[in-house]
Amino acid sequence: MIARVIAGVIGLFMLSSAIRWILDPASAAAGLGMVLVEGPGDTTMGMNTQIGDFTAFFFTAGLMACIGAYRNEHVWLYTTLSLLGSAAIFRIYAGLVHGADYLTRAIAIEIIISVLLGLSIYLMQKSKS
Repeated sequence: MIARVIAGVIGLFMLSSAIRWILDPASAAAGLGMVLVEGPGDTTMGMNTQIGDFTAFFFTAGLMACIGAYRNEHVWLYTTLSLLGSAAIFRIYAGLVHGADYLTRAIAIEIIISVLLGLSIYLMQKSKS
């Protein structure tokens, strides 16, 4: 039961982030240390990319975690774990290789959520045995 609650809460958190990107992308971007960009020249292609990609990221992560929680099937959680775990890894990479500032808060959240998802996966597998 606890595994489902953990996964469900994570899923709802991710879905709420997706909704923020839909309703108030400038605020959602600021929460990740970004400015909503217009793009090169007078276009809004950069903004389209930010809104589209980040909404898709959070929507997919949230949906898969919620499905995993609802169905009590750990296999659904691997998508969310992969998205968040790799985001943390590539944020660290951006700092090490490209000199980007570390968004430490986001990295910490992604690592903590990844560990919690790993725990949920473990508990779901254990309950099926």
